[in-house]
Amino acid sequence: MNHLLAKTKGRHGDFFKVISDEEIFELPDNLNSIVEYDADHNLDEDSWFAIAEFSAKDYCLEFLRRRFVSTDYNQLVQASYTKIDFLCAYQTGVYYFQKVSSKQLIRKKYFTLSDEPTLYEDAPIIVIDEFADAIYVKNEDTLYFKNLTAIMSIFKGIDILYREATHEETEEFLDNDFIELTNAFSADNVGRANRKRIAAARETLARFTTEEKQGIFAYIREYCEDLTFNENDENFSISSEEELKQLVYGIEQRYYTTRLGNERRLANSITTL
Repeated sequence: MNHLLAKTKGRHGDFFKVISDEEIFELPDNLNSIVEYDADHNLDEDSWFAIAEFSAKDYCLEFLRRRFVSTDYNQLVQASYTKIDFLCAYQTGVYYFQKVSSKQLIRKKYFTLSDEPTLYEDAPIIVIDEFADAIYVKNEDTLYFKNLTAIMSIFKGIDILYREATHEETEEFLDNDFIELTNAFSADNVGRANRKRIAAARETLARFTTEEKQGIFAYIREYCEDLTFNENDENFSISSEEELKQLVYGIEQRYYTTRLGNERRLANSITTL
């Protein structure tokens, strides 16, 4: 049996039953096209991010770990509809989640499209999106989603996937011998996107031997011709966010040359084969 639940906001927010016996969402037929989450990865239209063994994650909702029993949930009263935080449709072992924002809660005058239209005055309605923001398949113990930001408020703590370097880690990275900061550029100027890239680059650098680091610096010089390199001090001059991004992309080996045409390119998204 299908059930639509609503999670209300606030300290005493809870799950309530809204509708039963209705199919709210359809299961996409492309959930087999998945990639591991990466903030810099641009998903293809038919792909999904996936988190396996989801029930073991700290940010998994507790009720997903239990057997679904519809009688555990009271009916949502009309006065609480404006307090809805997100919806969860349970449909034969699959949970579909949709965040309810101000754009989904609409108050307008409208009439039904029928042979006998009925006019409603300023009646609030909640819009159901065509696709769910996240899908949890119970028997696979896997969560599927396309946009991490859209589900951060549903699964508290899932933003840990968007690992950013701390201010101290950013300062430590910029303090490397192969970087010379110029134009008063500092960790204070580094935005969220580059902090995410720095977090990954620090892990990559930690795996490199001294020889491999020399090789990667030669690779960066080959592809990032706009970056100033001091031959004597063997460091790159970094004075802006853009220059920092080029350097970090180089450490992650995002640059490549096509075999046919010898065209230089930047891989905006990567998937390890």
